[in-house]
Amino acid sequence: MTKNNYIVAIEVGSSKISGAIGIHTVSGVRILAYASEPVSNFISKGVIRNVDETGNSLTSLINRLETQIENIHIEKAYVTFGGMSMHSIKSSVTREFESFTKITQEIIDEISLENESIFNVPDGYQKIQVVPQEYRLNGETSAMPIGTPTCRIECNFLNIIIREQYMKQLEESFEMAKIKIADSFNAAKIEADLLLSDEELTAGTALVNIGADTTTVAIYTNRLLRKITVIPLGSANITKDLCAEQITITEAEQIKIFKGYRADEEEHSNIPTELLNEVISGRMIEILQNIKYQIESSGENIGRIVFTGGGSKLKNISAIIEDNLPNYRIRIATDIEMGFTHSDELPITTGAITPTLFGLLSKGEENCCEEEITAPKDAVIQNDLFEKEKKEDEVEKPVKKEDDKKEGISEITGKENQKLNKKRNNPIDRIKTLFGDWIDNVTEEEDSYNNNNDEEL
Repeated sequence: MTKNNYIVAIEVGSSKISGAIGIHTVSGVRILAYASEPVSNFISKGVIRNVDETGNSLTSLINRLETQIENIHIEKAYVTFGGMSMHSIKSSVTREFESFTKITQEIIDEISLENESIFNVPDGYQKIQVVPQEYRLNGETSAMPIGTPTCRIECNFLNIIIREQYMKQLEESFEMAKIKIADSFNAAKIEADLLLSDEELTAGTALVNIGADTTTVAIYTNRLLRKITVIPLGSANITKDLCAEQITITEAEQIKIFKGYRADEEEHSNIPTELLNEVISGRMIEILQNIKYQIESSGENIGRIVFTGGGSKLKNISAIIEDNLPNYRIRIATDIEMGFTHSDELPITTGAITPTLFGLLSKGEENCCEEEITAPKDAVIQNDLFEKEKKEDEVEKPVKKEDDKKEGISEITGKENQKLNKKRNNPIDRIKTLFGDWIDNVTEEEDSYNNNNDEEL
């Protein structure tokens, strides 16, 4: 029987695949295991390119997680989806009535089903989530139309779609690793739940995740997701730009991380500081211009931008952001306090547990692991104690015949003999038998001693 409710979370990113095992406690999430596997060309821009390589990486990740907790076997996991092909499309459904009709939940459900049937999903895509927006009735906008009489209602929806092939390859990779997907979540939605305050969700905020290969822009107003899109640019583009200066990709990555933008002149490297600043600012300006276009084209009144992701953690990157987005209130979510604990022995570095990974652990409810029950050591010893005698009892003993009858011994039938052997093989009965034999031996010795004493007297 499973004693703990283990939640397994796996985040498939552009630079690595991360996984963690946690349990829910009174004080929050307790992380028991963590591991990550680097990815190369088999995952690009958040899209799985090679199913076999991804499956092997997942298998290695699972094995490393299992070795950190004794006697467990991972059967399923919670995962996120995202990547280059994910974006949103708006749709609306209008219903008119002959007279004023009070809107009911049944009418809302019927309109939602109608949207499901009439929305044309582009070829090669599948719909993964539908976010209802506000309702328009009696010339006014309402978030809660139930109970309002009207002659006409217009319902707006945000349909999030993703390439069919991406989801298929994701599922195949997990099948290869022999791990079931307990549930999948939109990574941007999980981040918004953790990183955005109620004020930011209501006032109008763009949550921007600058990853390795992609930048995801999710726009929120009035606590509703209004738009989501993925830009095919990320911090890895800065690394590639630095490689053009005749340095290795490993050295370029280290220079980008440890020196960053506006590095001190005294910090020596194989690339001049002035050129480094030029490369970083040039690529970041391109990314920021794309972010600004996506915000402005949404038609929403957005006054704030919250940045997250590895690309937002480069040294002094806020200087470039503020210079190029002066009309927005900027916040970089670098020191978010997430409610989790872990043992000191667990090798978790700063930033290893991302908001997405922690969000999966928090949302997970279904146990993902099977605990392997091992037999107690005393049970093994007990079996060994009686093994020899058990084997002796398994040898069929001859049934007494006529000679036994003559001596007053009753005949034991084959069926009775089987019952007797079965009783003797029972450990408890064996103990009783051994104890009884010991008592008999003690009694016989005592009788013999008494008889000898009587003869002497």
